[in-house]
Amino acid sequence: MTKKEVAKKLLEEFEQIFLDADTELENWNTPFQFLICVILSAQTMDKQVNRVTKNLFSKYPDAKSLSKANIDDVKKTIGSINYFNTKSKHIIETAKTLDKEYKGDPPKDVKKLQELPGVGYKTANVFLNQIYQANQGIGVDTHVRKVARKFGLTKENDADKIAKDLEKLYPRKDWYKINKYFVLYGRYKMKK
Repeated sequence: MTKKEVAKKLLEEFEQIFLDADTELENWNTPFQFLICVILSAQTMDKQVNRVTKNLFSKYPDAKSLSKANIDDVKKTIGSINYFNTKSKHIIETAKTLDKEYKGDPPKDVKKLQELPGVGYKTANVFLNQIYQANQGIGVDTHVRKVARKFGLTKENDADKIAKDLEKLYPRKDWYKINKYFVLYGRYKMKK
């Protein structure tokens, strides 16, 4: 089997295993809130993000309110997640930019998203693919890396290089599926 055939077969199998695959991030109702969830989820379990976002969004439901937030209050609100000091600064600065330049709504362009503090290639593509099935790239996190390497879809360790390898193997129309299916498979079906 070629690498492309393996990739195709894997995605088909994952789609059968996880019939209703969706993000496990909760407590969001708007694209702005989902972007904040994805920023907070870097190096942090989704369950932990879900614990803090309920309170965070009750205080700061939109870009305008978060842009005016007291950083110490934000740190206290999200203090149980990894890198909360840096993430507090990033989400406030991101909210300021979104409020000022985009009327509070995150842009739908991967390059413009990456200009926001705390938003890299992975975060931008997870956001765009989950909400818009944008297929501008593939977001690679720990689970995607683990699955892609286990099944020989890449030999790389760097997330951006893995993304490029996966983008060569999968048709663009399927890019939005890769992160959510690989994450679920890595999280629930691979032995630790």
